[in-house]
Amino acid sequence: MLLRKTTILFFLGLTIFSFAQCKTFENKALVKQDKQSPHPITKMGNDTIVSKLNGDKSMELQIKKIIKPGDPAFHFEYIVYNTGTKNIVKEGYFRGTNVEWNDNTSLKLIPYVGMEQKPASDNPEDALLSNTQTKITIIKLNN
Repeated sequence: MLLRKTTILFFLGLTIFSFAQCKTFENKALVKQDKQSPHPITKMGNDTIVSKLNGDKSMELQIKKIIKPGDPAFHFEYIVYNTGTKNIVKEGYFRGTNVEWNDNTSLKLIPYVGMEQKPASDNPEDALLSNTQTKITIIKLNN
């Protein structure tokens, strides 16, 4: 009887001790992982503003990149200024992958291409001629 109680208390103590050690070990591992991470944690709702000059530095493209949670594409608000007079040449809104200079007087808007879908027709020429929104858009700027 005494041997049975001793055995039960021993295994009960061993079980409690092992659970206590696992919890402490897990917390130490999380603290180590947080200290070793060199990159700051960025939130999804942050907007970034980037400014780019064209090739001859006569115009400036200012892009506000908006990241919306749940949307894989970026949302861009862009404004093109004349650097000499600070007049707005063009402004707009675009949902896609990137907005950049094409040449000194035009912008290139690169759309977001999502999941590939089955074409409506089996003819490959119909797929090539279809008007999908996967084409790069070039916007000419008037000075």
